[in-house]
Amino acid sequence: MDISRVAIYARVSTEEQAKEGFSIAAQLQTLRQYAQIYNWEVIDEYVDEGISGKSVKGRPEMKRLIKDVENERFDAVIVWKISRLSRNMLETLMILDKFEKYNVKFISYSENFDTSSPIGRLVLQIMASIAEMERNTLAENVKLGMKQRALEGRWNGGVVFGYDTVKKELVINEKEAEVVQLIYHMYANGKGLRAISNHLNKAGYKTKRNRYFSINGVAQILDNVIYNGKISWLKFENWDSKRRKGKNPNPILVEGKHEPIISDELWSVVRARRKSKSFKQRQSNEPFLLSGLLRCPDCGQGMVPSITTHTRKDGTKRKHRYYVCSDFHNKGSAACKANSIKAYKAEETVIKKIEHFSSNKKRLYKTITDISSSSAHSISKLNKELEKIEIRLKEIEQLQAKYMDAFEKNTLPVDILQERLQKVSNDKRGLEQKKNEIIIQLGSIDSKVIQPDLIENLLKKFLSVYRKTSRENKKQLLQLLIDNISIKQIDKSRTIKNIELEFDFTELNISKTFILIHLLYRETDNEHTFSIPASDKELPPYLQQFLPLFVVRFPPNNPKSPIHLLKQH
Repeated sequence: MDISRVAIYARVSTEEQAKEGFSIAAQLQTLRQYAQIYNWEVIDEYVDEGISGKSVKGRPEMKRLIKDVENERFDAVIVWKISRLSRNMLETLMILDKFEKYNVKFISYSENFDTSSPIGRLVLQIMASIAEMERNTLAENVKLGMKQRALEGRWNGGVVFGYDTVKKELVINEKEAEVVQLIYHMYANGKGLRAISNHLNKAGYKTKRNRYFSINGVAQILDNVIYNGKISWLKFENWDSKRRKGKNPNPILVEGKHEPIISDELWSVVRARRKSKSFKQRQSNEPFLLSGLLRCPDCGQGMVPSITTHTRKDGTKRKHRYYVCSDFHNKGSAACKANSIKAYKAEETVIKKIEHFSSNKKRLYKTITDISSSSAHSISKLNKELEKIEIRLKEIEQLQAKYMDAFEKNTLPVDILQERLQKVSNDKRGLEQKKNEIIIQLGSIDSKVIQPDLIENLLKKFLSVYRKTSRENKKQLLQLLIDNISIKQIDKSRTIKNIELEFDFTELNISKTFILIHLLYRETDNEHTFSIPASDKELPPYLQQFLPLFVVRFPPNNPKSPIHLLKQH
């Protein structure tokens, strides 16, 4: 295959640029000259600056390059060095397989080979393996160095309240250290985590990131051995993949080189109290159905369960269940008000509103029809925007040709030519990126009309199953149907304002609505096992009837198109 159109890909991490001088400008200049030698037209340049080559994730320009490979915009991709593509051998080979699938050659300037020949492919695999080995060796050396620093009692970096990092060493921040001591003394004197966080926030203290103190934040300060003058390291291993499951049974714990903020005596008192306390929140035998769905009317944060106990005159106790603002619950009244709402009443109101909405056929059908109309409007709007971009791209091409004609007639100096061509090239790149985004958005929208009767049937089935099932199942069904619930203030009490239903038809087999439909019919059909079908034809009858919904794509500016049950007029 002859090469006429090429794409340039350049990448450099901040560390590489600092150590070895692999600047983006140098890579681009070299590759442009290389393309010019062979009379190749550079269709586009893709630049990931200050980004590691460990993984494709987090590299927007690499993702754009792969998308353009699929769209067959060019014949070859040229890079300065194989490691610019990726430092992970598996990802390198996966990228090259993608290139090969679309008949796009890969050319490395400094290694002087391409993938069109068997020897080039072999060399590429060897070099990709070497690049990954270098990365793994570097990572291992860094880990060993950090482990050695920890064993010597030295700080390995990071932000910690109460200290500043000066020349890689911890130095006490006097103002913050006073807050740390206050936290420890209050806890040692019997104050709870919520009382401490509330006191700190009311007094105007802020965290290192200038935020309110939370219950978890206070707990982390009380449990951090660094304040007692020690260094802890490797409490978790392979954090990227295992997270908290990778707990290390033998972490490093040594005396640190830094000055402690908390004395051994105070640390021991706090440790003894922390071990004697139960850290689990009070559990309820009955689940709170609307957890994570209700939104605080003041700050917009989620509402969390809260149980209060009232003692009657005869000495018996009665528990009251509420939802309260999570910011108030975790950070105290300085962050927000409680804005409590009675749990049972809120849950009952939500179901009544869903019942009312599903029974009002005229309103339900109008709402669904409006959503379909919104899809058609979005398509029209995006197409008009695409037409404008196409016109502007043609103008830029004409402008480029005009500049080159002027240069050839010696009426435009080379330095001015380069400056103007660079500007129009940047404009063109921005427009093409916007064009690609619009094309992707258009591909995600379907102009098919949503069938209101299917939504009506789904809601009726939901209500039928909801009335008969357990509270645990009721909670799961509500979480799958509802996106969020807002609250309004009436005098001194609060009630439900708006409920937004979420119909997620983005992908068959994994979407929330697919799971909801399956659970609703499994509940009545006594099906307790379910395997994902290999094809649409294998879907059970109850899913077959809803299949048309799963080919509908909502507008990108509101992809989940919530339905407002209680719009105020």
